[in-house]
This record gives sequence, structure tokens and C-alpha cells, in this order.
Amino acid sequence: MPLQITLRHLESVWRWPWRRAPARSSCTELLQTLPLRLLRQPGSDAALLELLDALRGELGAGRACLLLGAGVAGQRRCLGDRRLLDCPGHAQWPAPGSLQGCRACGEAGCQRLLYGLPGAQGPSCLLLEFPNAPGSRTRARLRQIGRQLGEVLAAFAEDRRLRQCELAAERGVLARELHDSVAQQLSYLQIRVSRLETVLGSSADEAAQSMLDDLRETLALLHRQVRELISSARLTMDGRSLRQALEASVEEFARRSSCVFSLDNRLPAERIAAQAELQVLQIVREALANVVRHSHARNVRVALLATAEGFRVLVEDDGVGLPQEQVEEGHFGLRIMAERAAAIGASLSIEARQPQGTRVELCWAEP
Repeated sequence: MPLQITLRHLESVWRWPWRRAPARSSCTELLQTLPLRLLRQPGSDAALLELLDALRGELGAGRACLLLGAGVAGQRRCLGDRRLLDCPGHAQWPAPGSLQGCRACGEAGCQRLLYGLPGAQGPSCLLLEFPNAPGSRTRARLRQIGRQLGEVLAAFAEDRRLRQCELAAERGVLARELHDSVAQQLSYLQIRVSRLETVLGSSADEAAQSMLDDLRETLALLHRQVRELISSARLTMDGRSLRQALEASVEEFARRSSCVFSLDNRLPAERIAAQAELQVLQIVREALANVVRHSHARNVRVALLATAEGFRVLVEDDGVGLPQEQVEEGHFGLRIMAERAAAIGASLSIEARQPQGTRVELCWAEP
């Protein structure tokens, strides 16, 4: 067999070491796909946790966690091994782009590095623990990965903000269309009904008067429903976190009634998709509006909780409760709440409390 053919055959079976393409780091691959995974899995930490595992393996770290700052949400989050937060010195995170070791941990025999993520929304950092003092190459690689991760998180936060703005703009257009067309036509019809009643006067027989009364009540109901839709369509997060929007809503309803409101929000910050946040806010507001209108309650509790299955929202009062026949007939506000719950894949239940009052419960699984 000629030598040239032999060499080609060997090359097809076994690549020469100096001709092999350098293997890409798993961290590099995960960082490249991270933006798409974050968009496809809003509220899920799976992609970030997978990146942490890959980072530990590449750098030879024993434990790792990602600390995400408050941003607009008002809370810090810890992904990964929470045992790394046992040192009080970790409360002061390094500046963005800065890598530093923890002196207190070093004195205790633990080799830990903290890297401040540049560009991330709110102060954020990577925290890793090593079995031995990390060398310069490990430190340089940590800086590189941390810088790329910060850029990805910053881009994702900006994309999330733009999506919220687009959603708010769409809802604003819907509100204007409802106001300029449907609401005005209903107002015109109400005026015409009143005029018709005046024209008929005492000459209207019992059947005609009954029809007029029914028409007037139906138009009033439709007008109120359209106004509620306009109000809901104009409601936006307005750059606020869900926590801030809920606090503002509770304060608003407290001013409008004599009820005593309490808000217990234990939902992790920024774990809920933007569309779901707005639906949750609207469901809570509709529930509070029903309390103020119908319940005659003294105390109202709003609770948002994280469960093993996902999330749970409660609105409870100690009032007289909703009439059973009203629920069965499909009250307009309750139907809207059910539709909003279905839009985010949540279950909605409205039931009586003991000894009195009503409980509105919204539950849905974490994506």
C-alpha cells in the first residue's frame, strides 16, 4: 500500500493531536445557550444551576453559588449551595468586575473567591469555594466567565423590561379603543333609553315599562363591565416589581375602605414571568375590589407564598362572603378572574371561610 494512502487512512481513523480543534468548555457552551433558555423558561433557575455545576467542574471548585442582587424587586436570591453564606463577610459583595478572596474564610481554613458580576441587574456575584488556594489561571478564567454571565443577565433583564413596555403599550391601545368606541356607544344608548322613557311617559303600558327597565339595567351592567375592562387594560406594572405594585394596590384599597389590610409576600424576587406578574396583580386587585364592594369585612389578608409545587396566592376576609347564587350565575368579575388564572395555567378557587368570610386562592406550578 502506498505511503500516501496509508497516511490518509490513519488520519481518517485517528486525528493527529496537533490538528485537533480545541475542545470548547462546557461553561462556554452553556453561556452561549443561556439567553435562549432563560427566555424559554421564564422564572426557572435550571439553566443557571447547570452553569454553576459546569463552573465547579471546570475550575475544580468544591461548592458554588450565584447571588443575585435586589434590582427593582427588593430581594436577594441565592442559587446553589447556600452553606457558602455562613460567613458574615459575604454580606459585602465586591464591586462589579472585582475578584477578591474572603479574609475571614481564609483564616478559618476555607479558600473562597467572590466575583462581582458586571452589568447584572442589581449587585450580584459568584461565590466559589476551593479545596486549595486557586492559581492565577483559575482566577483569570473565573473573571472571564463571570464577565460573560453578567452581560447575559443584563441583556436578559433589558429584554424583560422591553417586553413589559410592549405589553403595556398594547394594553394602552386596547383601553383607548374600548373608551373611544364601545364605552361611548353604550353611553349614547343609555341616553336614548332615558329619552324614550320620557317620550312614552305615562302612556307606556306595563309590558313596555318592564322592557325599558330591563334594557336600562342591561345597559348599566354592560357599561360598568366595559369600564372595568378599561381600568384593567390600563393597569400596568409601570416599571415596578410585583411586590411594589401589590403594596401600592393594598394602600389604594385601604384608603377607599375602612378595612384593615395585611400583605404577606414571600414569593422569591423575579421568579415569575412578566405576563404572569400582571395577571396575578389584576386577580388580587379584582378580589380586593369584591371585598370592598360586597364583604363588609373588617380584616383582609393578602398572602403570596412559594410552595413545593410552585406558587400560591391568597386573599382572605372576615366579611359576609359572596352569595352562593351570585357565584353560580357567573359574576362578571369572577369570570374575568378565572380567565386570567387560566391564561397563566393556574387554578382559582373561591370558597367560604369558617366561621365567616371568603377565601380566594390562586395556585400554579413553577415553570
